[in-house]
Amino acid sequence: TMNRQRLFAFLAMAPAVWSAGQCDANGVCTVKGGLKDGKWWRTELDAKQPLCHKIDPDNAGTCHQWTVELGEEAFENVNAIKQSVADYIHTTAKVSTNRRVLVWNDPMDELYLSAPKNTEGSDRVFVTPHIDGFVGWIPYMRAWRCVYGLTGPHDTVTIQPMNNPENRELTLGPGVFTCFDYNREIHWIENRHKDDSPSLERIVLKLHFYEYPAVFGVLGDWFGMLNAEYNFFARRAFLVSQFPDRSYLSRLVARVINGITLFGGNAEKVFGYCNMGIVLSLMFATKCNFAKLANWLGPCPKLICLLAVLFHSVPLGMLTRDVLALVATSILFTTLAFAQASMKKFDLISTLMFIAGSGLIVASFLALGIDRFLYGAQLAPETYANVPPVSEFPYDVIPHPFTIGALLALFGLRMQPVLGQGFHTSFIAQIVLVMSLLVVELFPSTRLPDNMDYFATFEDFAKYHTIPENVYLHLLTTGIAIVGVLGLVNNLFGETPKKQGAATNAVWGTVAMTWLVVRYTVPDDDVAFSTVPLFGLMAYLAKVAKPSNAMCAVLLVLGTGGQELAHAMYKEETFMNSYASLSSDALVTLLLHNVWLVPFEVRATINALTASLVPSFSPVYA
Repeated sequence: TMNRQRLFAFLAMAPAVWSAGQCDANGVCTVKGGLKDGKWWRTELDAKQPLCHKIDPDNAGTCHQWTVELGEEAFENVNAIKQSVADYIHTTAKVSTNRRVLVWNDPMDELYLSAPKNTEGSDRVFVTPHIDGFVGWIPYMRAWRCVYGLTGPHDTVTIQPMNNPENRELTLGPGVFTCFDYNREIHWIENRHKDDSPSLERIVLKLHFYEYPAVFGVLGDWFGMLNAEYNFFARRAFLVSQFPDRSYLSRLVARVINGITLFGGNAEKVFGYCNMGIVLSLMFATKCNFAKLANWLGPCPKLICLLAVLFHSVPLGMLTRDVLALVATSILFTTLAFAQASMKKFDLISTLMFIAGSGLIVASFLALGIDRFLYGAQLAPETYANVPPVSEFPYDVIPHPFTIGALLALFGLRMQPVLGQGFHTSFIAQIVLVMSLLVVELFPSTRLPDNMDYFATFEDFAKYHTIPENVYLHLLTTGIAIVGVLGLVNNLFGETPKKQGAATNAVWGTVAMTWLVVRYTVPDDDVAFSTVPLFGLMAYLAKVAKPSNAMCAVLLVLGTGGQELAHAMYKEETFMNSYASLSSDALVTLLLHNVWLVPFEVRATINALTASLVPSFSPVYA
């Protein structure tokens, strides 16, 4: 049996094959040969895992068996289901478009009986917000866990809070499944028993894949094996601690597991590890100066709301978590900075304006609820399309209370005698963002057209960047131009006694803001992972070189001119020529071309490197 399990650990090295095409373009899937009923799977689990009944005769806890230990017929059925799920991932996650490889990680797969009513021992983990793996900090790599329902109806609900409202709570009946990042996405299960309805036990398949850029080769397989070995370790620890009343060791291990889960899961659920990274970067940039941190953090929640509505690159659940985390942090440092300034020189009018504006914002939030407050009508129209407008306070008294409250609070901060001068740049930025969000509120359909999303626009861009040398030169010359731009920004907003609102470390500030913007505009993980450090490197070069304004202008001219020269050298027309006109579509494309210029060049570089280094690239392994 162990030889069979280890055999599948090495199947990552097998020749690549294409998916069987069991899902259509919308991700609607079928299983070859159909799906066995729940009783058949329960019989298989009892036959292949007799220890469950021996250890737990009351059937109170969870029970599992590795799918590689199942009988031949069951294993063939698992493979048919897994082929369908693999095709779903390939279809919906743009695996081949992003030049990535999807590999089956069979040693991790389980036939699993849930026990959401059991909250003792390690089984408590599953009803606690948690992340399954621990290597989400490794960039470019993704491990997929797909939970596939085999029985129903039952009372167990799978909760994924970062999704849109209609997909946050799922009951995984026969043939219903959900896929998520094993190392990064928060989830848990709950029992929702209804007394008047029959309920079966919940049996599911936990199916696993890992995905990586094709250019990484064997590194991707090491990542897959790392996840498998961790999963074996975690399963052993869970079994040891499943019944804590039976031994001191079991109780101790259960407490350790549940403590780690409680802290790690809630940290992601409430604040988010990426948000922690962004806030820490800003703390490094400002050396934890309260006023400077408030200046940097203030625009962030408004900015990601605007980007989320315009680009539709993230689900509503993620936006609400991120906004609440950044708003809470911004309020903390803004209040501390305001208190420090008021202790030096108190101003009644500015204080009252700040308090009144903040109160209106809170009242708006309470009236709408978190999802509608954060533009749920635009981001989740399936849920909120037919919901009537709010008619309670403050909406029954004041039109657009959030906008008025935000403006009052901002003017209160700007008018504070001590804090106001250093707050000027942040004040202007936030006023622009608040008014932009008002436009979104007045015109709910405001967003990018579907034919101008990231992938559609890159497809057009790629037609004019097909020669690898041209692609590489573009990334280099764009980098030169950006170093010039960042140098000008440093010279204009550099730290001086008169400019206390500026960051003391432009590199960390650049990293933080690039991270924030890319998260909400670039739905391409490989590109996002590359763009943030790339901008950090360019900011570092600008900081170290300290170019004068004249030299910055020279770098800007060299960079932009170099791009034109590269097109001429390799006889490729420029992308800009393809849409040059005075139409509204052309203006939007021009804007997107500039916003996505570096991400597009990074993606084109990855594609060129993949074609060069992995000429036999195929998108799916089995």
